[in-house]
Order: sequence, then structure tokens, then C-alpha cells
Amino acid sequence: MRNKAIASPSLHRLIVQTTPCHDPVSRRTVPSRRYRCAPGSGRPMTERVGGGAVEVRLLGAVSVRIDGRLVELGGDRVRALLAVLALARGEAVSTPVLAERIWGDEPPANIGPSLHTLMTRLRRAIGADLVATGPAGYSLRLDAEQVDVHRFSRLLRTAVQTDDPTVEYDAVLAALALWGGRPFDGARSGWLDDSETPRLVEQYLAAVERRADLRVEDRHYGEVLALLRELTAANPLRESLWLRLLRLLARGGRTAEALELYESVRLSIADELGVDPGAELRALYAELLTGAPEEAEVLRPVVPRQLPADLPTFTGRRSALAFLDDVLAVGGSEQSAVIVAIDGTGGAGKTALAVHWAHHARTHFPDGQLYLNLRGYSAGGLIEPHDALQSLLLGLGVPNDEIPGALEARSALLRTLLAEKQVLLVLDNARNAAQVRPLLPGAGGFAIVTSRNQLRGLVAREGARRFSLGQMTSEESTELLARVVSGRPYDVAQLAGFAELCGRLPLALVVGAERASRSRSADITKQLADASDRLSALEIGDDDLSSVRAVLSWSYQALPSDAARLFRMLGVYPGAVFEPPAVAALAGLDEVEVDHLLDVLVEANLLEQASASSYQLHDLVRLYAAGLEEPSESQQALARLLDWLAQTAQAAKLARGGRLRFALLRKPLDGVRPLTFGSDAEALAWFRREWATLVAAVVHGAERGHHWLAATLASGLWDYIEQERSPTPAALNASEIAVRSARAINEPLLEAVLGNQLAVSYGLLGRIDDALAQFLSSLTLMEAVGDPSGISMLHSNLGMTYQRKGELETALQHLEQALEYSNEDRSYGAVLNNLARTLCELGRNEEAVENALAAVERHRRVNYHRGVAYALDTAGMAYRRAGDYEQAISCLVESARLCRELELGAAEVPTLIRLGEAYEAAGRYDEARAAWQQALTVADRQGPSQHYDRARILERLQTAPANDG
Repeated sequence: MRNKAIASPSLHRLIVQTTPCHDPVSRRTVPSRRYRCAPGSGRPMTERVGGGAVEVRLLGAVSVRIDGRLVELGGDRVRALLAVLALARGEAVSTPVLAERIWGDEPPANIGPSLHTLMTRLRRAIGADLVATGPAGYSLRLDAEQVDVHRFSRLLRTAVQTDDPTVEYDAVLAALALWGGRPFDGARSGWLDDSETPRLVEQYLAAVERRADLRVEDRHYGEVLALLRELTAANPLRESLWLRLLRLLARGGRTAEALELYESVRLSIADELGVDPGAELRALYAELLTGAPEEAEVLRPVVPRQLPADLPTFTGRRSALAFLDDVLAVGGSEQSAVIVAIDGTGGAGKTALAVHWAHHARTHFPDGQLYLNLRGYSAGGLIEPHDALQSLLLGLGVPNDEIPGALEARSALLRTLLAEKQVLLVLDNARNAAQVRPLLPGAGGFAIVTSRNQLRGLVAREGARRFSLGQMTSEESTELLARVVSGRPYDVAQLAGFAELCGRLPLALVVGAERASRSRSADITKQLADASDRLSALEIGDDDLSSVRAVLSWSYQALPSDAARLFRMLGVYPGAVFEPPAVAALAGLDEVEVDHLLDVLVEANLLEQASASSYQLHDLVRLYAAGLEEPSESQQALARLLDWLAQTAQAAKLARGGRLRFALLRKPLDGVRPLTFGSDAEALAWFRREWATLVAAVVHGAERGHHWLAATLASGLWDYIEQERSPTPAALNASEIAVRSARAINEPLLEAVLGNQLAVSYGLLGRIDDALAQFLSSLTLMEAVGDPSGISMLHSNLGMTYQRKGELETALQHLEQALEYSNEDRSYGAVLNNLARTLCELGRNEEAVENALAAVERHRRVNYHRGVAYALDTAGMAYRRAGDYEQAISCLVESARLCRELELGAAEVPTLIRLGEAYEAAGRYDEARAAWQQALTVADRQGPSQHYDRARILERLQTAPANDG
């Protein structure tokens, strides 16, 4: 039940008439050694960083004083802006949040310009140096002590935390001295009026009540009586004030007056709210009827302080803490509770975060903090709601024999006891929404729930504000490790490497660092990097709570059987990120079933949703899943996945204009439904997304004995490798493994095809002798198979390799043999293009042009646009060497355009270099420099694979004439 009148004119008069820094009851002055008061203000002053003392007052009229001088702020919206920023404790407030808190449901048509205008006025009023702008929003460059609200909260926190009554009284008194009337007076903001003002007034009234209690404990009854009369008149529905007043009257022998007042209060409450007074007031009435209560100490209500100790090593999680601060600042409506749901995988630090923030925010909850571990994921089993409610009610001081038996009655009693109180409820380690729902507070309450489950039901039904806690940032992880291994000589780079091995998971970081701190090794990463079983290295003795494997096992054991099966299979998935179609093949299910099961794993926080259509496992979760492998199940799953990848890669190759020169794939396995592609762009995008997985799958499949599937998958990747012209070490290793797999199962055609691809990769990497040896070995195999197309391909590639080696006549011999074996336009065009390049190197430029243009025609005939781009590049090179610069430029411009259109970045770079050379030869220096500059841009986009071309470009740019003049 909320107070209808949170403050009235009489209360305001009481406040305004209060002597600054003095108690209106005892006339005691706050000791000057503890608080320095500005002249006539009763408020501590803080020095401004830039020189003058700055003080922001929000407890009363919104104002700013600089060096004691009152600053003219302007209109009510500027004052609202100042108040919102000042409440943020120096943290940045984003534009959307500012707009919501200043204008609420009635924002201006153009929020940006309107906010900019207000910000300009605020800067003009208080000084531009006090208002900061950054990527996250706007903030004030002020310490908390420069804002009276924050000093007020600090003093109340001191009062709550001390056991010394004198210190408590002085702190309460100093806090009350800061009160200047209704908060935020002069500022126009629905958020301030509806959220912050009631909160602060409640804190003020609670502080006044506590001050009265302390004076009663000292037997100063008469001094407090007048104050309570005025406060009850101002707040007629606040029962806690009436309790104090009636007790004081009875102690003074004025029981009849107390009874008469009770009747008046009862009627007032019934008239306004339609209910009887609360249990405490009714109990006092019954006591008064039997006679005046004995003189006794005024008992303080039970104030639970159940929070576990904060972790001394807690660090980071700034975004999560800011989220919680924002939720607290915004609050809820009078009809609803504020519920925060923090979810994350086991070991993510959910409990540590909730407890740390609860300690930080406890002054906002002066009536106490309740904490309960619901054991939703633990070896001992979860706590049922019925038993959880008993623990919470006992924590609130309800005698065990007065706790109802029924679940609904217990839940209702909890809500009743929490009504009108500022209590923080922390429900830790919940299994699901059903376990939590009976434990939630009623209107006006505040609860934090942590769980490995995403608690979507609480979000949907109870309006919980959800925050998913993921990995720590690299910076946060390093900072945490530095605290745990304090005193050890580890540098930042070592700590960062260790953090990555721990997957930046807080539990793993702390456990791993604890073990490392006992190690004699100077390298903190060595123990984890060398561990064949990293999860075993992240355990401390037999303490399951400090074992990453045990913590994850509790989440796994809570899964339905079909979701658990899929989780095990994901342990053998070779890529870091996966999409539902691939997972469907892995599991042998349709996509609808897989979508549901993936969602179950996401909700259990065993799986992360990387994007709208992709998922990923945390590194340590992946290791755990792999350890659950059931060999027969996983081998079948991997076979389906390899086949799906190979079939889909072939479909992508065909969509990109590729051809099936060799029929290597068989019919798809049962349960394998490969993707289809509607365009070149779709297929290329798939290759790029899945490239790391495709390469890893070849290696993984071969290691598991799936030699045919691994080798055929590798054969389908060549078009993409050739297009990129940049075989990475991982791709080269996969190619070498694929050749060995084909050899292991005695498939000469497959081995020859894969050997050709491997040899081209060697050539692209400059390993010419290795390329020649592999080409010749593959040619021998292909001749034994008797495939003319394959023989032509290998002779053509041998010709180009001998050309690069400078053995041009040998190159011509192989290219002529390639033409003899070629039996269709596309391969014939490719050989013609290679022949043209060799003729160009021999200086036979006219023949080179003729063959290159013939290659262009052959490729156009079959719509092989990539081949057209390559052949036009060759024609341009030959024309330039023949001295026909305009024709060279024409061919090279068209080749570069096609490369750009087909996203052939690796081919576009050398074409642009040659285009620049043609422009330079024609005396068109500005265009030459423009072409080389464009080449440099494309090379930078391509990455390290273009380092050689990049060096050539820079050399051209440095030596080219400055301009056409």
C-alpha cells in the first residue's frame, strides 16, 4: 500500500523552517569536524576541478551554485536536463534515455535539435567544461559529492552501516539538513515526478522516523511528539508515523487520546483505501485497550541484511552495472514490481554481479536486503517455492508457527510484508520462471533473479527487464586476473593469453588463476596451453562449485533428452559458428525441429545466438560438449554434416558459374538436404560465412576416418580458393590432408584432382618446385585414369608453372598438349589464355593478343564471366607490350569492371596495376595514379595475401610523374 500524499504543504513548511545543520527537535548542531557547511546553507561544498566550488541542489528547487553564486538556469526543461544528468553520477546518458526522462510520452517533433538546444542553454548557464559529450551520450563532469542527492544517499548509507548510535544519529541529521523541500522543484519531467521524487521523499520520511526513534531511545519523548504530530498531519496514510505517535501518547499516560486518534486513523484509511489498518497498528490498538504499554525501548523493525559478502576480486561488468543502475533509476509504476532477470551460462558471474550491485545500491533499500539461493542448478536439487517462501518469511521476522501452510497464503503474506517497504529481494540460481513466480514482491517491490535459463516467461508475463551476461571483455578479464594473481610477475600479454584460454569466463578465470598462482612457472599460460584436458585444469580439488565441468554438467542434466542429444552432437561440429540447416544435417532432423531444440539450448544458456540466423558455443562449453561424445552417434552425425557441406559447396559452385568437370559426389546420405542458391551473390556469401568451417571440416573428417567425404568436400572448395588467390595456411593444410585421404582409399581420379588443386596453391605461394612435382604426380595419375579433360587441365597448369620458372619453351610444349586434349569451350578458352600469357613473355605480342581475344570469345560463348575477366586482363597486357596503349586501356578497364562486379578482389588488384602502367605508357599520369590508388584500396581490403602487389603499387606511386604536365 502506497502513501497517497507523499508530501504536503505542511511538510514543506516543516522542511523550509528547519534550521540548516541543526536538529529541530534537539537543536543539536552537526559536529564541524565531520561536515563543513557552506555559509547559511548547511551543505558541504566541493571544489570544482577547474577552480571554483560547484554545488548542484536537487532536494528542493533545482539550482547550481558556483563559488557560492546562484547560477541562472533558465526554463523548467533545462532544469530537468540538469537533474537527469546530475542523478547519473557522472555516467553518460544516451539521447533516447534523456528524451524519455525529460519529455516522457510527449516528445518534441525533432528530439535531436530540441535536446541540442537544451544542452546549449545548460552549457551556457553552468560552463561548457562541466558538460561532456561522448559516444555513449552526455554527462556532467562532477563528483558525486557535488550533488546533494548523492551526499544525501551517502549519509543515509553511513547511518545504515554503522553500529554506533551517535554516528548513526549524526549521519541521519546531516542527511536531513540537506533537504530543502520537494525534490526537483522547478523542473518539468514526468520521470522525476513519478519515479525519483517519491523515492527520495520516502527516504526522507524514513530518515525522519529513524531520527525520532533514536530520540525516543534517549527518552526525549516530548521533543519528538510535536514533530510526529506535524508529520502525521502531512502524511495521514503513513501508518508507521501513526504507530510512533500512538506509542508516545500511551507512554505519556495519554491512552484515551491514543485510542481516539486510532479511531480517526481507522476511519480515514477505510474512507480513502477501503481497507482496515495494517497488522501492526491493529495490534497496538488491542494493546491500548488492555492498558497503556509498559515503558520500553522502541523496537526497530526487522531489517534483513542477508547479502553474501561482496567478492574482493570483483571487477568489470560495467555495462551490466549501468543497466541495473538505469533500472533502479527508472523504477516501476505504483501498480507493478520491478523485476530484473540476469541470465548467462554457468560460471558467467551472475551471482557475483547481483551481489556486488546489491551492496552498491543497498542505501536505496533501507528496509533490508533478502537473499536466497534457489539451487536451480546444483547437485543437491532445487528449493521448491513452498520452502523458499518459508526462508524468506523467516528472514522478515515472521515466527515459524505463524507462517501459513498453503503456498498461496505464504506468497500473499510475503507480498503484504514487503508492501510499502524498500526491500531488495535477490533470488539467485533459479531453475525457471515457475520456481520464481510465487516469490516475487507485489506492487512497488524490487527483485533481482539470476538463472542459467533466460526466464522468458518472467519477461512476457511479469514484465521483467532482462540482461544476458556473456563473456567478459579482454580488458575486464585481464583486470580480474591481475587482482587474483596480485604480486606475481605476469605481464599484460600473458594475462590476456591466459584469459583467452579460459574463454573469458569469470569462473574459469578465477579457478585457473588460483592454480597458476601456485605454479612455479613464469608463464601463466603454460599450464592451460599444455593441458590435453583443459577442463580438468580448471578444477580445484573436489570442490564442485569451483569446477567448470561440474557447473556445466548441472545445466546439461536439466535438458530434455532430445536437446541433450543435439548438444552432444554440437561437440563434434568443426566450426565456431553454425546455422540451422547445417545443424539439421548434423542431427538428421528437419529444420523446424532443430530450430526448436536450438532455442531450448539458447534458453538454457548453453548456446549463444550470434546473429538472427546463426549460433555459437562458448569455447569451454564446446570442450564440455565434446567430452560427452557417444562414438557411434557422433560418427553418423559427422558423416551427415560432411556430406551436407560437400553437396552444398557443389550447389554454390554451380550457382557461381562453375562446372562439374569431374563427377565426384554421390547421392546425398539419408537426412541430408543441401542448400540451393538463387544467385552468384548468395553462393559467394555462403562460402565466405562458412569458409573456416569448411576448411576445418576437411581436417576433422579425415582425422575421424571419413576419407571419402573429407576429400570430396575439399574438391568442391577449389573455385573459391582460386578466386581469392590466397590459400591460407589452414586451407593449404586441408588440401594436403585431402590428397592423403584420397590416396588412403585408393581413388586415383579424386587424388589427381585434389593434387592439381594443391599444386596450384603451391604456385600461388611461390613454391614453384613443389608445384611442379605435384602437377607431374597428378598428371601421371590422370593419364592412368584416362580422363582427357583432366589431362588437358594438368598440362595447362604445368605450362603456366614452367612459364613462371622462366622455362618458356617447355611451357609452350605443355600448353600445346593441353589444347590437343581440350574438348570443350570453357577449358579450351582457359588454355588459350594461358598460352597468350606465355607468348607475351616470349615477346610474341601479336600472337598473344590473338590468343587472348580468342579466349575472350570462347568464354563469352558459355557465359563464363570470370574467364572473360582473366582473358581481357591478358589481352590488355599484350596490347601494352605491343605499344597499342589505347586498346590495352580498353581491355583492362573492362577486366577491372568485371572483377569488381564478380567480387574477384584478388584478380582486380593486378589488373588495376597493369591499367596504371598502360595509362603511364600513354602519358596519362593522373589516370595512372588514380588506377594505382584504387588498386591500393582493393589490396588493403583483401588483407595480408596482397602484400606483394601492395609493394608493387607503392613503388609505382612513388616513381610516377606528378601530373600529366
